[in-house]
Amino acid sequence: MPSATPAIPGADGTRRFFSWAALIMAAIVLLSFPLTYYGPVLSGTRQFHLLHHVHAAAYFGWFGIYVLQTQLVARGNVARHRELGLAGFALTGAVIPLGYWMAQRAAEIRIADGAARPYEASWFNLTDITLFSALMVASMLLVTRHREWHRRLTYAAALCLVAPAATRWTLQLPYLDPLALDIASYVVMFPFLVALGLYDLRTLRKLHPATLVCAMMIVPAQVAGAWIARSEWWNGVAPGVLGAVPG
Repeated sequence: MPSATPAIPGADGTRRFFSWAALIMAAIVLLSFPLTYYGPVLSGTRQFHLLHHVHAAAYFGWFGIYVLQTQLVARGNVARHRELGLAGFALTGAVIPLGYWMAQRAAEIRIADGAARPYEASWFNLTDITLFSALMVASMLLVTRHREWHRRLTYAAALCLVAPAATRWTLQLPYLDPLALDIASYVVMFPFLVALGLYDLRTLRKLHPATLVCAMMIVPAQVAGAWIARSEWWNGVAPGVLGAVPG
């Protein structure tokens, strides 16, 4: 299949920013679960519901396709990228409901374990999957006529999956104030947003509107979450929102 780079806009060396960023994101995700998933599965020390494995397969699969898609664009193979995009859209359609299901299931587990405030983490769970959903829906709607928007919106959506994965390590740190822990765990997203802004300035001499929109959605939501998650308001309405019961 012909894939001459000069004939395809955006396939030059500078466009490899997205392919390298995707690889780094995927590495963070893959390296985030040895204590909470890989190890317990291999050792049999923890029993997982079947849907936990389905959830893991969908999320890892989504990142695998994202990495492959960015590699295809970087190499100029846009035709194959478009073909594989259908699989990516299908996986997105699986990731979204599974993300909401996991938020509810996690709250149920915390309730069953006797956690004092089982719904605090639920705010972050819901924020991450809601941001991912909004960004990916917008990305899919703009895929054909607004490639640069599509590229950045998908990049930001991927970050919304990277942050909760990274918390699997930070949550293991002892003696760290919970508020500082929340902020530190989500700071993993901000260097990627800064890098995207620098990429824009290098290639466009200005910030792309999509980059600004993504930053305006992600940064306030994540920073404010550290306070909202512990508010009496959220912990009062969360049971009704999640409908989580011991199970």
